[in-house]
Amino acid sequence: MRVVIIGAGEVGWYLAQRLGAEHHDVVVIEQNEVIARALGEELDVQTVVGSGTHPSVLRAAGVDRAQLVAGVTQDDEVNMIGSALSKQLGAEQTVVRLQTDELRGPDGAQLLKLVDADLIIDPDADTAEEILRLVSVSGADEVYPMANGRLVVLGVVVGPKSSMVDQTLAEIASVDHWRFLFGAVTRGGETIIPRGDLHVRAGDHVRVLTHESRQHEVLESLDAAGRRVRRVMVLGGGSVGARVAEHLMHSADVTLVERDHDRAAALAERLRKVTIVEGDITDTNLLSEESLSTMDVVIAATGEDTANVLACAFAAAESEAFTVAVLHRLALLPLVRQFGIDAALSPRTASANSVLRQLRGEASSVATFLESDVEVDEFVIGAGSPGDGAVVRNLHLPRSVLLGAVVRADGSSEIVRGNTELHAGESVVLFARPSSLDVVRRVFTA
Repeated sequence: MRVVIIGAGEVGWYLAQRLGAEHHDVVVIEQNEVIARALGEELDVQTVVGSGTHPSVLRAAGVDRAQLVAGVTQDDEVNMIGSALSKQLGAEQTVVRLQTDELRGPDGAQLLKLVDADLIIDPDADTAEEILRLVSVSGADEVYPMANGRLVVLGVVVGPKSSMVDQTLAEIASVDHWRFLFGAVTRGGETIIPRGDLHVRAGDHVRVLTHESRQHEVLESLDAAGRRVRRVMVLGGGSVGARVAEHLMHSADVTLVERDHDRAAALAERLRKVTIVEGDITDTNLLSEESLSTMDVVIAATGEDTANVLACAFAAAESEAFTVAVLHRLALLPLVRQFGIDAALSPRTASANSVLRQLRGEASSVATFLESDVEVDEFVIGAGSPGDGAVVRNLHLPRSVLLGAVVRADGSSEIVRGNTELHAGESVVLFARPSSLDVVRRVFTA
């Protein structure tokens, strides 16, 4: 499948990496020759130097043969023009990244109609939504709903008091009656798709698939349940921070710190239930004066990664708050665990997940992660496919694929066992490495 990506920024680079790993024919258009060269040297993708607004550049990238063109630069105009031209030149589908609020509203509706994009993505909105899911669950550092919210994938660090420590996954499953499934385990920097003989250790980072109604129960079993969220400090009043504060102000006492005077004044006028503090988020005296030590959650969501990491590190040292740092440059990711920060989010993953869903079509949900190439996917079983009427143990899937759950035609869901029978029209949720997705498609697609 041919995919053309306009822009090799954080979202474009991540998309190219993921799609290249799935063996798609990926072409990246990038104006900066140095960045284009670096991308081509690191990833097995083709690069075209130039602007995505120029028809000659789009033709050189082969948009006329593309199943998908994704305009994901930080310039809304480039993304929209690139989408409109690509459709005129023959691209099947286009995705446009937009950051300007007005363009997503009624005033921009006619313009978007002319652009003819199949999907509009907003990295800031997606990141804010991920943060809100973390706050609502409290204790997990990743929360991804699957199967229209019936199931959920939780990323969790196993606590020392968990009853599962030193038990094998097979032993845990036999006692807990398949309430959940361990889909991926990260230990010592290496992520594996586990089998029943794996022993759980305190400090393991696990990704667990469970029913939405049982997520808090699972967190307690893993000694990872957080406390009730009553007080929240949001550091940064940009698009992400403002969205988070506006949503949480109805259920918690929210303090927001913003450095820019005019922005702080505007937020104070708009968010009447939020305490707005003008100041620098790296000013530890200011944070202490604003009672950071009493917070249940601290969220650093400015556009400056270093400031986000330092502020969260200070919060982790001075309080028991659950800390969330927004990162744009993944070079700082190793510092997150080192400084005791609980969770890190990046706009690139949320946006990439949306694009992957659009591209795959047969996948209802997709979840990718910053620190691992293992992902979670949902596939609808096609009538007449090898998976239609099959028993799970007889599918003989590679070890890099682990079936987690099945969503039945009546909407009920269950964690799969070896003797679970699958049928057309049902959905399967599975953990896999990108290189194995072709095998998955052959099994579940007619």
